Amino acid sequence: MVAERDAPIPITLLTGFLGSGKTTLLAALLRRLRGERVAVLLDEVDGTALDHPLLGALEPAALELLAGCLCCAGRAGFADAVARLVARRPSRIVLETAGSTDPAPVLDALARDPRLSALVRPAGVVTLLDVPRADELLDAHAEARRQLELADRVVLTQVERAPGRLPAVRARVATLAPGAEVREAGPDGEDVDAAWLLDGPALPRMAEGDGARAWLHAAGTPDFILTRSVHVLRAADPGLLQLWLRLVTQLDGPRLLRVKLLAEDVRDGGAVVLQAVGAWVAPVRRLEQPPDGHVGVRAALVSRDLSETALERIVGSLHEAVAAAHG
Repeated sequence: MVAERDAPIPITLLTGFLGSGKTTLLAALLRRLRGERVAVLLDEVDGTALDHPLLGALEPAALELLAGCLCCAGRAGFADAVARLVARRPSRIVLETAGSTDPAPVLDALARDPRLSALVRPAGVVTLLDVPRADELLDAHAEARRQLELADRVVLTQVERAPGRLPAVRARVATLAPGAEVREAGPDGEDVDAAWLLDGPALPRMAEGDGARAWLHAAGTPDFILTRSVHVLRAADPGLLQLWLRLVTQLDGPRLLRVKLLAEDVRDGGAVVLQAVGAWVAPVRRLEQPPDGHVGVRAALVSRDLSETALERIVGSLHEAVAAAHG
């Protein structure tokens, strides 16, 4: 444990709705900060650590996974995870929240929990907002609005997909997050200044903790959010998985908020990442080095207003897509 005389370590919250590009930005940040002892805490809404191996390859000072979203995992579990990171004596901590997490309970815990206050000090909330879906997300999801309202710094992502939307999105951000600094990120996140992300000042409302307390009524994962994690112990054909992903997102895209897969390629044993946000499907991305111990296909699905029966149907079709690679 950190000695009582040690100064609290700065902790930055990296938030943004499902598919906004948080992990991409965080990976780019860690690449630029090699040599600095940055610790990372990942908040996974369903405990599925698909991003864990992707970031682990970048060798942060320490990496912790908080199974279950911060809203539901409880303050004690959050404090325990932070304490384990602080014991590794990093220079700073970055907490990447799950896409559907309301940051308000986290800010409240940082402001009022004596144990956390002794370990870490808030260094600001960085909220990512993807430009093509900005209006859709902000109109449909209270969590997306709260993530923006509590932001100290806002990063606009996927600008290249909808450059004409940028002025309107900036105007809306200025209304929902007055006083927050706004910058744009390129496709790989490499062009966002690390010092600005991590060391920019926190707005007074965050330092006082009052804004967080005002949102406590919203704690907890919303009832309409349904998640499922899947592990199939067989390799798969990435092309067939991509086809499966396109089919299910065309059918259920508005309700299937986020799909992410880490898959073992049946052809060569390598690993690929496939993901979708709503009806948009990203190109298959091959990992340079497969994660240690990775076998088969791991998937995380996040849905809104989708019945258990419909979600199970989607999971069943994933099993069929994997099996198709084996004749």
